[in-house]
Amino acid sequence: MALPRITIDSREAASGIPDLLQKKGVYVQLRPLDVGDYVVAEYAAERKTVRDFITSLYGGRLFDQARRMSQSYQNPLLLVEGDIQETLADLRNPRVYWGTLLALALNFNFKVFFTLDQEQTADLLYVLASQPHRMGRQIHPLLVKKPRMATTRDWQLALLESLPTIGPKLAEKLLSSFGTVRNVFRASKVELAVKGGIGSARAKKIQDVLDAEHRRGGQRQTKLG
Repeated sequence: MALPRITIDSREAASGIPDLLQKKGVYVQLRPLDVGDYVVAEYAAERKTVRDFITSLYGGRLFDQARRMSQSYQNPLLLVEGDIQETLADLRNPRVYWGTLLALALNFNFKVFFTLDQEQTADLLYVLASQPHRMGRQIHPLLVKKPRMATTRDWQLALLESLPTIGPKLAEKLLSSFGTVRNVFRASKVELAVKGGIGSARAKKIQDVLDAEHRRGGQRQTKLG
């Protein structure tokens, strides 16, 4: 009988979950993924630690990611790893959290699962990957590629949306304010914050990414969002 199969974004290797899955008897394929962290048959899962989940929620990235996932896959999943109850106790407004879960489920068709650690995450993914075998059929991972861009404007907005914390609305705003993508990339932090209207915190994150030097050899990639 064929092994359960999971395709995993190569940046997830550092989490240790691919190794745990292999020990459980899963055939793991590591490769760069455009959307999601794990692809299991017709399902795609985004994994976040509790800290990443809360940060992306308040930073505005979470719903941008949810939109891309729901556009690319029929069955998107969100795996939140860690003690969410401890984090909820520290939130100033817990209703934002509950509102987020409702929006993910109702607006983006997301199923949200909570695990305490990498071992539980690996167990959940293993069970999910094993489902097709129980039904007597083998389903290969359905991978998606970046959507084709029909116009120059589509490419412009896609480039701007790839910047940290920038979603569709802010991409439109930046393009309208600066006229071209090159002008956005050339803008100073103050120009981005004031003329672009995105605030100093977002402007700083963008500048940090644009100005960071490439380092060769052995440097572990960090994952934004």
